[in-house]
Amino acid sequence: MTSTEGVALQVNDVYVPLGLVERKKVSKPQGDVSPEQGSELYKETEIIKTFEHGAFLEQVLKQKNTPKSQSKRIAIIGEPGAGKTTLLQQIADWVSREIHQSIVIWVSLADLREKELKSYLFETWLTQVAEKRGKAEATKQLKDDLVALFNQNNVWLLLDGLDEMSASTSNPLTEIARQFRETGFISQARIVLTCRVNLWDGSSNALDDFDTYRSLDFSYPQQVERFIDKWFIAIPETGKQLCTALKESGKERIQDLVKNPLRLTLLCLNWHSGDGKLPDTQAGLYQQFVDDFYKWKKEEFATNSHQRQQLNIKLGELAKAAIDKEATRFRLRQDFVSQFLGDADDDNSLLKLALNRGWLNCVGIDTNRKPVYAFFHASFQEYFAAIAIDDWHFFLNHVPKNPSQGTYRIFEPQWKQTILLWLGREEKNLKNKKQQFVDALVNFKDGCGSGKWNGEDLDKKFYEYRAYFLAAAGIAEFKDYSRSDEIVAQILRRVFNDFNPKKRKWISFSDLIKNEASSALQQTDRIKAIAALVQLLQSTNVDDSTRIHAAASLGEIDPGNEIAIAALVKLLQSTPVNDPIFRVVAERLEKIGTGNEIAIAALVRLLQSTPVNEFTHTLVAESLGKIGTGNQDAITALVQLLQSTTVDDSTRIRIHAAASLGKIDPGNEIAIAALVQLLQSNKVKDLTRIHAARSLGEIHLGNEIAIAALVKLLQLDRIDPLICGRAAKSLGEIDPGNEIAINALVQLLQPSKDILESSRVAAYSLGKIAPCNEIAIAALVQLLQSTTVHDYTRWQAADSLGEIDPGNEIAITALVQLLQSTTVNDSTRRQAADSLGKIGTGNEIAIAALVQLLQSTTVDDSTRWRAVSSLGQIGTGNEIAIAALVQLLQSTTVDDDTRRQAASSLGEIIQDNQHRIALVKALSGYRQLNGEYYNLAWKCAQNMPYPDFYQAWHQHNIATRAMRSLKKILFTRII
Repeated sequence: MTSTEGVALQVNDVYVPLGLVERKKVSKPQGDVSPEQGSELYKETEIIKTFEHGAFLEQVLKQKNTPKSQSKRIAIIGEPGAGKTTLLQQIADWVSREIHQSIVIWVSLADLREKELKSYLFETWLTQVAEKRGKAEATKQLKDDLVALFNQNNVWLLLDGLDEMSASTSNPLTEIARQFRETGFISQARIVLTCRVNLWDGSSNALDDFDTYRSLDFSYPQQVERFIDKWFIAIPETGKQLCTALKESGKERIQDLVKNPLRLTLLCLNWHSGDGKLPDTQAGLYQQFVDDFYKWKKEEFATNSHQRQQLNIKLGELAKAAIDKEATRFRLRQDFVSQFLGDADDDNSLLKLALNRGWLNCVGIDTNRKPVYAFFHASFQEYFAAIAIDDWHFFLNHVPKNPSQGTYRIFEPQWKQTILLWLGREEKNLKNKKQQFVDALVNFKDGCGSGKWNGEDLDKKFYEYRAYFLAAAGIAEFKDYSRSDEIVAQILRRVFNDFNPKKRKWISFSDLIKNEASSALQQTDRIKAIAALVQLLQSTNVDDSTRIHAAASLGEIDPGNEIAIAALVKLLQSTPVNDPIFRVVAERLEKIGTGNEIAIAALVRLLQSTPVNEFTHTLVAESLGKIGTGNQDAITALVQLLQSTTVDDSTRIRIHAAASLGKIDPGNEIAIAALVQLLQSNKVKDLTRIHAARSLGEIHLGNEIAIAALVKLLQLDRIDPLICGRAAKSLGEIDPGNEIAINALVQLLQPSKDILESSRVAAYSLGKIAPCNEIAIAALVQLLQSTTVHDYTRWQAADSLGEIDPGNEIAITALVQLLQSTTVNDSTRRQAADSLGKIGTGNEIAIAALVQLLQSTTVDDSTRWRAVSSLGQIGTGNEIAIAALVQLLQSTTVDDDTRRQAASSLGEIIQDNQHRIALVKALSGYRQLNGEYYNLAWKCAQNMPYPDFYQAWHQHNIATRAMRSLKKILFTRII
């Protein structure tokens, strides 16, 4: 398949070892997956053990450690292209090298055709051996020698592609099992075979004495990038470009798709033949995948053009109906699939063809023990659905005055990718239809957010923005759209606010809309978005804040963009170092300037500048530690700083410089020596020593000198409790679970030592270093139950106990008691409410206590606000919490901050459509729908069908208008 494109790689050139899982039984998948994680459909749920490649070879094949056959019978199963054949080849090579006296016989079962395995071995395989030895045919002696080898238990029979075997019966598993039984010498061999999961799970399995292992996917990015590097070893820059392209925003489906070795091969092949670029549209890429997939094993699974056309049509109908109607869109019931493709038992059915070709695969069984199928990957299901849709009204049929009569799939998240694929289809007859569709998105009016208040326009749109943002993503696929530039410009205005020249003022959009617009900017036409951001950066009419944000956005769309980096570097050089914006610029540069020489050079110049203060040196050193990996100028600058005689040993800069040097040049001896020197110096303060130890631990994890220094601090007879707490925390970070650190902190917790600061610091630090540690849990529980400790300490103990033992009932009870106590002050009560928001997720007692606090008339506004915030963290779906927050939302007696926080918390915890309808009815009555109130309405709109939102929104207005009309009639009659 690859040689026709001029690619002449061998397996070993690109081989990346795959792991295996030992299967317990056939999976019974529950629920659905998102298409961005479509490979999860094939993940085994009933497993005994997971093996790395080397461990499998050693433990299973060499040590014979298998539960059923003691390694005599091994089956390797997986979906098409999962690497089964490649793995079997690696097993053949390894056995030949590592297993003494082994004789490896490889058989591609597709080569048997109508022969039985015994005949194939004697007539075809052995004849080939004879010819290599200079003989015309296999003699009787050669056959006898082969049988003797089998009987001596020296033969490894590697059988590849059981699913490709032509069998006289409809079940190759039954047929091969019969041949094993009836051919005595074959049964003496150690057999390793490969088989597609469809066949292995799809019928009665006569090979139930085999130990079954399923191949794992590649990991992303580690193994995927290793494969790409190997593929493009002759042109490494092209491989790097592909790795970078995969990391771009919006490529999540492709990242998951290529975890399968075959699909990754197809991607590399397309990238190679496309001279380092993918097709202009996602649809074009998937069409190439489909064409190439039909070429793969075309001899084993031959199809003609008519069969392929019919299969594609029916797969499209199946995919469209599944996304639209099935409860689990990507796990497909046998009965549902059969409606479109026929019966799998019918050799002439399209379902049989789809299974043979690998477009559909069995991913488990349902509760009735019937097969559950999935497409080769969920992304292909979305593609096949897209090519089955001709009329854009399938996605949108707007009925403005009566949305319940319309169609609004554009607002259903599961259709977004299919819409984008549809817009990327290349058929010429669709061009006008695509233009009409995007026009309809751009001009969509939801009839909910328009109007005026006190003479000002209300631009609080909901579904209009959603439609517009979808159009912005759509023009990335439909590049011929006539108003693309206008769309990008409008999106930019919403990201960076908009200046209204008529009113001579800036129109500011909510942060939520800005975030949505920023996301749309990442997804829209890349070339146009880059051009627009460059123009904005080069404008003289924007402030520094806008310039920074624009540069960051440009860096995200186009990683390493030189113009964005140059703009940030210019700002860095012109901004006073004591200006807060300086740090923002440095942080943005860290994110987009990794490895960029211009960015690194600018930071190096700042580091070497003499007028710059210690704070700036520290900040710049930190930044270099993040973007300067392997850069010699950065390494040299940090070394010079460390060796400078003007830098005080006790300053932070020395520590940060050494830590950064260790990060960009791992193992750097100067960095390690500088930190060791600080640790061993008698002139530095204990706190400096702690920071130095932590930095040394970061760049040299488990460093014995750092651990020893911290242990020494903890073992001092007299040590400040604050220093002890920080030392123990640092020790726990570089040597997780260190018992000396935990014991030291536990000692600080003892009631006899209930000094407020020491106990609080100890409790806090334990929460950071002792997850699930029984000694720490016991000490914190004892502290909570003590009657002599300060309430503040009790709060910190409960908070830490919740962190190291999430959901701990004792911790939750203690916090609830603090909330309900009449003797604690509001500050402690606020802290207890805050801690419940961290550790009380779903706990009804915690939720009830917070609701009670909300309704109390004795707490101050700040405490009530904190309780509202915590309910938003732990009260998801809880009716009591939702009712209490709705009541606050409508209250006229609480302060505005609390009401706004109630709106924010409701946005986090409502899950039911009925709750959203009630909220929309309430919110539609707000004359000024600003801030969190608008955000709450927006979140409702994100999760509600448009007709439901429209009806709820207008029900309040209808009632209001009716009341006004009634008052007018009554007033007229009175007159």
